Amino acid sequence: MSEDFMHYLWQFRLYQPGLYTTTQGESLEIIHPGIPNTDSGPDFFNAKIKIDGTLWAGNVELHLKASDWFRHHHETDKAYNNVILHVILENDDTATTTSGLTPPAWLMPVEETMRNKYLQLYFSPDWVACAPHLKNLSTFNLSLWLERILVEKLEHKMKRIDALLHSTQNNWDEVFFTLLCRNFGFGINGDPFERLARNTPWTIIQKNRDDIIRLESLFLGQAGFLSNLVEEDEYTAILAREYKVLAAKYHLRAIESHHWKFMRLRPSNFPTIRLMQLAALFHKETLTLDKVLTAETIEELTAIIEVPLSGYWQNHYRPNVSSKNTIKNLGKSSRQLIIINTLVPIIFAYGRYHDQQPLCQKALQWLYLLPPEQNSLINQWQKQGIHPINAAQTQALVHLKRAYCQHKKCLHCKIGHIVLSTG
Repeated sequence: MSEDFMHYLWQFRLYQPGLYTTTQGESLEIIHPGIPNTDSGPDFFNAKIKIDGTLWAGNVELHLKASDWFRHHHETDKAYNNVILHVILENDDTATTTSGLTPPAWLMPVEETMRNKYLQLYFSPDWVACAPHLKNLSTFNLSLWLERILVEKLEHKMKRIDALLHSTQNNWDEVFFTLLCRNFGFGINGDPFERLARNTPWTIIQKNRDDIIRLESLFLGQAGFLSNLVEEDEYTAILAREYKVLAAKYHLRAIESHHWKFMRLRPSNFPTIRLMQLAALFHKETLTLDKVLTAETIEELTAIIEVPLSGYWQNHYRPNVSSKNTIKNLGKSSRQLIIINTLVPIIFAYGRYHDQQPLCQKALQWLYLLPPEQNSLINQWQKQGIHPINAAQTQALVHLKRAYCQHKKCLHCKIGHIVLSTG
């Protein structure tokens, strides 16, 4: 058994019911377990108990063994002088405080069935530990938990945005540019896309956004795709010359092209095509953070990021390599992923930072309006009998798996709590 499990049993009062006494034989009544402490010091604050009829209010400390009190050096820490109860599973020592007092100790009784449930979850070989119990989970309880997990996921993404704001002196437009670039990598090329964004100052994009040739030369050149071309057609020759001028003017340095991945990608997902789609989005302020923040509907947002590529790219997937003539606009699923992974998080974060709750609500509402994502992780949830009905639920399920299930954090999960607390 772990101390985490002890904390869980104490917090939710899931220890064996009965009449309790301390190890010194005094009667014990637990009125309130207190508030969990996530910082240093005792495990729970502001607990209330009665010992032999006398009301006590203070802190509670939990250990597997009483001797852990000394192993953690609490006897020399004044923060533990206000401990009113030492909750233990094994009474192998007597705790003392810096003032020489001995806090009352209680051997917490744990039902064998509860212990077995915990062990079954913790050592489960299933894709998610609670898999055998999901069929009994009510839609209501699942929906409530996924709503909470969704907000937690967006708050987690805010940490990334906060770091970018710090590095850009709170320049929201530059943060938006960096996030959008990274997510245009659609996972496999996310890192080189972000490196390109960091190597290409936002101010340079702004100064050249009225000229599509300059923008395309900037993106392709900074990505390393205009360096050392064996042959040049007329278009790539123009881009190469333009980039040479821009690189000298702004002291730019391209990343090496070997960082980009093409294998196992459909040609429409090649990074060269994604780069040109980015250039088209930023051309003449087609896409701006202000437009994203003021968009009223999903349809309006989708229309903003639905832009055509220039003629050259209708029959090319890479510079100087011709291909069949096809339209290479962002597909429907790609546009939805950009909305889910970039536009919604930036709107939510902007609303939180500027105390504009309607923006946060709009961001959440859009996720509920978008259809569920289709990927390998969601396919696995469907095999467990969980069928999400919108993008809000798929986003929550992705976070649930990665932040909870993979780390066996069943004690912090509403589903795990239901499994443990029901008969």
